[in-house]
Amino acid sequence: MTAAIAGLGAYYPERIRRNAEWPADFAAAARSAGDRLFNDIPPSPDAALRLTDAYLAAEAGDAFLGVRERRVAPEAMSAADAELIAAQRALADAGTSAEEVDAVISYAAVPDRMTPSSACGVANRLGASRAVAYGVDAACATALVQIELARALVESGQASTVLLTQSHLLLRAFPMLHPAAPGLGDAATAVVVRSNGRFPILAALARTHGQFAPAVTWVRGDTDAEDAPWWQAGGPLRIGSRDRAQAKLLQRDTVAYGVQTLRELAQAARIDLERIDILATVEPRGWVPRAIAEVLGLDPAIVASVYETRGHLGACGPIANL
Repeated sequence: MTAAIAGLGAYYPERIRRNAEWPADFAAAARSAGDRLFNDIPPSPDAALRLTDAYLAAEAGDAFLGVRERRVAPEAMSAADAELIAAQRALADAGTSAEEVDAVISYAAVPDRMTPSSACGVANRLGASRAVAYGVDAACATALVQIELARALVESGQASTVLLTQSHLLLRAFPMLHPAAPGLGDAATAVVVRSNGRFPILAALARTHGQFAPAVTWVRGDTDAEDAPWWQAGGPLRIGSRDRAQAKLLQRDTVAYGVQTLRELAQAARIDLERIDILATVEPRGWVPRAIAEVLGLDPAIVASVYETRGHLGACGPIANL
């Protein structure tokens, strides 16, 4: 039995935030001050990856990081609300019903509560009454980890239909005047995996580089002393870093990881890289997938991207692009 992606769904909030909404002096302020941890990416020491230097040089003069507009979710909308809409659309796309779903697996970049996961609320509101529901968190790689888990459930016979949801309502937890804020957007996506579908899952490859765990994470304050555990009183939670040096390396080597992964994945799937017709990736920057394609000698036209009009969507990115 070969598992396949049978349906895809996406939800984008109606509210559009265009670049003109930032103050007139934002560009100058973003370049000269503020926390530029997520903006200033060092060049790669690998000569084969130096083509990314041109992308970095072009981005250096753009305070909006290549994004023209992004969607902003209403404050009253929960992660479960957004994922529910995406899930309904994915089920409709797959031509299946909630009653057929055996498992709902969710991820929320900004969860409604520490626990339970949004999968519980999504399953209940969908009417997936016989489904087991739980969360999986692998940050921006979560959708791919979910797909591999769903494949294992289907191909082992433990489930016939698995619903995966992802939400990225990050703008509510990220200061608008932060230099990295223009590159982010809100969205929710969903995937239906079952034994028959349009896109068979041929191979998967995953590897965790655990040294980067503190590189991009939730923080409270700028120092270790200020960074109180979430269960204690403290400052507001926001995205930051507990290891800035590792954060820089992670950004610098993102293209290299993508190149290595695709080479190994193509080998595992026993296909030539030249057969790839569509490349859909996480997009911390819009130029990242194009750089990956170019390093591999692939036509950048195969890159599917919503970055310019949606921004970086975290784990929702690959599904949104598809």
